[in-house]
Amino acid sequence: MADGRLAGKVALVTGAASGIGRAITLGFAREGARVVAADRDAGAEATAREAGRGAVAITADVTDPAQVRAMVTDAVGTCGRLDVLVNNAAIQLHGRDGRCHEVPEEVWEQTIAVNLRGPFLCAKYALPELMKTRGTLINLASPTAFHDLGAAYTAYATSKGGVVTLTRVLATDYARDGVRVNAIVPGPTETSLTAPIFADPAVTGPLLARTPLGRLGRPEDLVGVAVFLASDESAYATGALFFVDGGITMQ
Repeated sequence: MADGRLAGKVALVTGAASGIGRAITLGFAREGARVVAADRDAGAEATAREAGRGAVAITADVTDPAQVRAMVTDAVGTCGRLDVLVNNAAIQLHGRDGRCHEVPEEVWEQTIAVNLRGPFLCAKYALPELMKTRGTLINLASPTAFHDLGAAYTAYATSKGGVVTLTRVLATDYARDGVRVNAIVPGPTETSLTAPIFADPAVTGPLLARTPLGRLGRPEDLVGVAVFLASDESAYATGALFFVDGGITMQ
């Protein structure tokens, strides 16, 4: 379409090479946004090519302050402004994360670095630009922050709990600057990140049994909510958690 619900907006999406980040990037482009696809993986270039509409790819590691600062600077320098930041980049070290006394310290450090330090750094450097445009920031959280699904995922669940708190703090601190901050809480979603987890029927079976909608999520399931939060349709929403989890969190 020549226009769309995000026409005229510039959106930066981290973790855009695959999975949820890729789906949101393409969904934003379909709604008229110019998108910056960011990832430490060169696969973001393929996402940007598919998105079209002048989309650009930036290689950046969200745990590195210099790279994050450069990412935001390059995005604004190329596109002229920044209206939306989606903090999507994350890791889940299945098979290495576990109960607290069993978690290797390097697993804790790596998980917190990507999943919590990353959103903090991206927010830190993007917020001055978002204040100029009265833009919006969208974080990706997880049911593990609220639910016993986080059991035996000490590092991952804790990191995502931090994202929930970061969302509320930022929403409070920047509301009077016109910046809205919300979080999407996906349920168990089939991506390249989660494929090793869901390959195990002993994991997938109980999840499906506890999910009222009876299936795992798909990256595309997150796009509609992300577009809503990035658009002016959600102008009175901030500090909120939007659950797109097939109902698993209410169980």
